[in-house]
Amino acid sequence: MFDIAKDPKLWKRVREDEAFARHRKEITEQYHKMFEVSPRAHGAWDVLEFPNVSKPSGISDHFRQLQTSALMALIYPDNEEYYRSLVEVIWEICNEYTWAPLGHYNDYYHRTPADFDPGLIDIFAASLAFSLAEIKDLFKDRFPKLLVDRITYEIRRHTIEPYLTRKFFWETHNNNWTAVCSGAVGGVLMYEDPEEFKRQLPRLQASMQCYLNSYDDDGMCVEGTAYWGFGFGFFTVYAMLLREFSNGELDWFKDPKVKAISQFIQKMLIQPNILAMFSDVNAKEGYWVGLPHMLKTVYGDVIESLPMEQATIVAYCHWAFAVRSTVYFNPDFVSNKLRNCVYTAPVTNYFTKRTDNYGLAFKGGNQWESHNHQDVGSFILARNNRQIFCDFGYIGPGNWPGYQGSRRNEYFQPSSYSHNLPYFDGIGQGGDDENKARAVYDEKNGTVYMDFTLGYSKKDHPTLRKAERTFKPLDDKIELHDKFTFDGKSVITERFVTTIKPTVQGNTVILDDVRLTTHSDVTLNIIDQPYVDQLPDENGNYNKICYLIDYKLNGENTEFNATIDFLN
Repeated sequence: MFDIAKDPKLWKRVREDEAFARHRKEITEQYHKMFEVSPRAHGAWDVLEFPNVSKPSGISDHFRQLQTSALMALIYPDNEEYYRSLVEVIWEICNEYTWAPLGHYNDYYHRTPADFDPGLIDIFAASLAFSLAEIKDLFKDRFPKLLVDRITYEIRRHTIEPYLTRKFFWETHNNNWTAVCSGAVGGVLMYEDPEEFKRQLPRLQASMQCYLNSYDDDGMCVEGTAYWGFGFGFFTVYAMLLREFSNGELDWFKDPKVKAISQFIQKMLIQPNILAMFSDVNAKEGYWVGLPHMLKTVYGDVIESLPMEQATIVAYCHWAFAVRSTVYFNPDFVSNKLRNCVYTAPVTNYFTKRTDNYGLAFKGGNQWESHNHQDVGSFILARNNRQIFCDFGYIGPGNWPGYQGSRRNEYFQPSSYSHNLPYFDGIGQGGDDENKARAVYDEKNGTVYMDFTLGYSKKDHPTLRKAERTFKPLDDKIELHDKFTFDGKSVITERFVTTIKPTVQGNTVILDDVRLTTHSDVTLNIIDQPYVDQLPDENGNYNKICYLIDYKLNGENTEFNATIDFLN
């Protein structure tokens, strides 16, 4: 299987062709970052008479060392250092008692360090097993038998036997775990035990269908772009291998929903370097370039050719993604710019528009989405490759107790207070309605309308009857109209969030060359808000300041009108 990766001519091209210059640079830089030659003995691999490399400091280091050394050994097969580094890190991995990180023992399996279990399969353990199975297959003619036997034994101990004798929660879960774990285990079985794979196929296919059921028919990923790349990435890897394994008889790509999901990233890339950061998106990762390129080989022009600015090759730290971002990379699938477009998602209720002046993304949904933020009705505006009105995505590095649990919305980033949304009587969103806020696009008038009342909890806002938002995104400006209905009086505040220090002229706010003008009777207040960003500044500092632009509606006014236009 994966015959495309076994062609020496491919790796010669990667080694020499200018089209792969960025691949060589990123892979080489990460390799040297992850490996430092150290003159200490390690034991088991001394049998193979290999020199030593530094011990990885954690599971993410294992992943990065494995993927970069394997790629370097494929690109430069005559360089013994890269091959030896690969063998060293494989021995390190095989010597680990468990392949699941401690955090997942605690959070997902409620285990303690005293209750470690080498057969506990999570997204890391499954992915690691798949990586080793595929790398072993690619290097089987070069690896010594002792190493091949050890890899085979550890994969069976950590993955195959546990899967055959247990049931795992992620087999019927409703997010990326289902695709990652099932896809990786399926890949392991295809490589390691094809007959057992055939026996387990109904179980694996049922899990993959469960993953697809978490999507609506319009293909939008409510978990966000990073989890699309992770979950649908493993789904696609599995589906490609399955199609090859079955000689085309089993083909997930014939499913219309899979075709719709395949187009998600092109709808969320609102500027060449800006992905719409709804939900728990990791701004550092972007999307791995091999995924749209793989999908374009299947669906052709349905998949847009995209710029490379936000694409990554090795940053996801998973072998399956890094090798396919190299093997399937096609320079003809790269565009110098994004094309102007309007995308609508009539079920999930997303709206995207790209013009020469800006990129706009607007979302509906509800508060029950996986990895959700309190952002029903929020929007992101980007221009000149930076967010103007922001969504911060995932919270920056630090210890955030309860972030994935009951305390999640106590933190700034996932709360509605960090989004471009109104709040009432000082209280933001926290909706308790599982219905979706519907976005309706009127193509004739060029407007998108949403009733986003259900984003607000009835307990917190008992007098709120309706909250309506209408955008009219023209090519050179955007008109915003909000209308609210209450039983009684309420203090209405419209919030806009930015990282650009505002310039104020009356009630008009200027952010670089973007101007926000309100046509309503309001009182303007700008608040400096500390937050923890995902990316450090030039001094390595993650603690930063954003600006909350608050327009409080005066008197009994219940409508807000504003225009966003551009000075250049």
